[in-house]
Amino acid sequence: MTPSLSNEQRNAPRFPVQAHIRFRLLKSPTGEPPEPELHNGNNLMSNISRTGFLLSTKNFLEAKAVIEVEFRLQPLTEVLRAEAEVVRANNYNFPDHGRYEYGLRFLSMHPHFRQVLERFLKSLSA
Repeated sequence: MTPSLSNEQRNAPRFPVQAHIRFRLLKSPTGEPPEPELHNGNNLMSNISRTGFLLSTKNFLEAKAVIEVEFRLQPLTEVLRAEAEVVRANNYNFPDHGRYEYGLRFLSMHPHFRQVLERFLKSLSA
């Protein structure tokens, strides 16, 4: 587990959200094969910034794993897609619920999705 960063140490401010997220493993640091389908489980994004997000899921991920994600931010209707890397793993926050918590950093995002995300975040900070 890596230590949590304070807001002063982050590259970008984070904003609370409640968004369902679908994801699949693209690259594993232990050599697991990529997953063919997106997980439709109860995966929740609880905060987001222009550089990353916090994910709570029942699926185990390892630090440095790369995943493909898709999510919708309310009130937007468009589904955003990106690739992200697990930079922080906290596998102990919800031991009784079988859930894990991960900090992820966006690696790549189509310029259109990036613009949508930037507009969304700007509306939250206004």
